[in-house]
Amino acid sequence: MSDLASTSESPSPPATVSRGKILMMAIIAGAVITNIYCTQPILPLIATGLGVDLTAVDLVAGAALLGFSTGLGLLLPLGDRFDRRKLVLGQIALAFVLAGAAAVAPGIWALIAASFGLGIVSCVPQQLVPFAATMSEPSERGRSVGTVVSGIMVGILTGRTVAGLVGATWGWRAVYGMEAAFMIPVWIAAALMLPRGVPSTSLSYGRLLASLWPLVRDHRPIRESMMVQALLWACFNAFWVNLAALLANGPWHLGSAWAGGFGIIGAAGALAASLGGRASDRRGPRSVVGASIGIVTLAYVLLAGANSSLVLLVMGVVVLDIGVQAGLVSNQTRAFAVDPKAQGRINSLYMTATFFGGAVGTMASGWLMTRFGWSGVVAFGIALGVIAFGFHRLSAPRSVSGAHDATAVKAVQTSTSAS
Repeated sequence: MSDLASTSESPSPPATVSRGKILMMAIIAGAVITNIYCTQPILPLIATGLGVDLTAVDLVAGAALLGFSTGLGLLLPLGDRFDRRKLVLGQIALAFVLAGAAAVAPGIWALIAASFGLGIVSCVPQQLVPFAATMSEPSERGRSVGTVVSGIMVGILTGRTVAGLVGATWGWRAVYGMEAAFMIPVWIAAALMLPRGVPSTSLSYGRLLASLWPLVRDHRPIRESMMVQALLWACFNAFWVNLAALLANGPWHLGSAWAGGFGIIGAAGALAASLGGRASDRRGPRSVVGASIGIVTLAYVLLAGANSSLVLLVMGVVVLDIGVQAGLVSNQTRAFAVDPKAQGRINSLYMTATFFGGAVGTMASGWLMTRFGWSGVVAFGIALGVIAFGFHRLSAPRSVSGAHDATAVKAVQTSTSAS
């Protein structure tokens, strides 16, 4: 508790930032996150090019997510101790190197290793989310977080589209080469546009990591947000990592360009992140989380018919992305309300759990797809939704649902304004 107490005495950064800089953070976040999700629509191409089966090639996508989860756990806490701008620039430079290594990987294990490393340094977007939160007026915090998360989600979804088209035209190696080249203008934009970050603590790196456990132990909203979003992100990745195989092997026999093209459809739901942030500001984030769980579960009910109906597939994509994105920002806003001076560490805990769930969902669903086909993936998604709903209901506060969180958010906003 002494570590946390010393954190609260640290100066907080000024709660002012222009909407233009928030938008630039969203664009940079969306650009960097494509390093992780560009793999998913080209998995069949990688399998053919390297002579491995789909179960093995799913490890490439899983390694990227595990690497991302590792980076979130080890690198995000540094954002409370050092200038986040310098951290962001260093990680983008390393992403350039590792994407290039992936492009020339001679075999599947070299590609998995490069993918894991690329995932570690691509946690830049989650350096930017607490950046936006701490530099915004309290009444605008949900909106700012929602804007950056919208940028992340647009990057995930449209990045798939571009990767699918590039892979279909020039092969899977060109996709990683494109990612490496793309990091150059992204680094320049970040260097020119990002404001200097102000550390909120003087704790050493070891004490920063040690202070993570008390945050989880002592704050139920953080624990609940971690668990629920891990389950929702497992649902999200279980669908997207198997979409290319469904389209290629199902009744349509469509290639990677089509799999990537569904990212455009999914991007239509990216506005849900911004809307979810505003709804969290008004109604309290917990009520939005409950709605998100229901929407994600409904999406998998629709996707049950996706192997025979393109209409149900399109509907399921849109509904799934709306639910997951609204849940992402509302869970995140709820966790951030616990301590405005520990945003980096809270985000580290939250996003590490989220992407660990995504990695588990990716690998488990790949095995289910191979063994049971699309029906196995759908059953997995519905089961995760039911588990998330049960956990959400069992952990409900005794007060009126959402009122507790709304009061906590207001209290934190007031204390932040006074600091």
